[in-house]
Amino acid sequence: MPLSLTQIFSSRALLLVSYLLLWENVTCAPTCVKRDGDTQKSLRRLFTLATFISQNTGRQAANLFTKFDKQYAQGKRYNERIPDNCPTDFLDTPENKNQVLESKPEVLLKLLCKLLYSWTDPLHHLVEEMSAMPGDPNAILSEARAIQGRVGQLILGVKTILREIGEKNDESYLVWSGLSSLKSSNEDVRCFAFYNLIRCLLRDSRRVNTFLEVLKYQIIQDKC
Repeated sequence: MPLSLTQIFSSRALLLVSYLLLWENVTCAPTCVKRDGDTQKSLRRLFTLATFISQNTGRQAANLFTKFDKQYAQGKRYNERIPDNCPTDFLDTPENKNQVLESKPEVLLKLLCKLLYSWTDPLHHLVEEMSAMPGDPNAILSEARAIQGRVGQLILGVKTILREIGEKNDESYLVWSGLSSLKSSNEDVRCFAFYNLIRCLLRDSRRVNTFLEVLKYQIIQDKC
């Protein structure tokens, strides 16, 4: 028997509450020190949850890009244009997985926190402005809202991890300057701005997942 909308929203709300409770129920554990079994289990559970959310976010970002490309970018050859700046281009990020592996876990966590925070404003405006796109953008808009929620969950998770290993989270990030393009009266400029922003989101969702997988290895296995 199909679930009603009320049941679907209720189940999602319960899932979100369980996420929040798991973030909060982690024992404090400094990075790269001997930990007891309970602490190891708590951190393992926390990273398992974070990577699960990150993987889902990556899949949704890929779906978002595919849907937008199919509905709005067909025949426009946007993939051949020089891309605009991404919201996180100002960050000094590792260029490959070896550089990620060589990063100190506390440094990588703070970088991850900045990366996620840098998407707060762009995702907000992506959702706000998408509704003005021609045709029926509802499927794309639904995907974007889901990603926005998951990024919020990841921010909470990374902040919790930083706190539990004795590090302060860094909420600083540069103000995103791409809103004017999303609001452009030129349809091609506006459409390409959405295309580029979603392409950046897909790239960064993969970065987030890589960072979390490496951090899980470093912190859980004490490979610092």
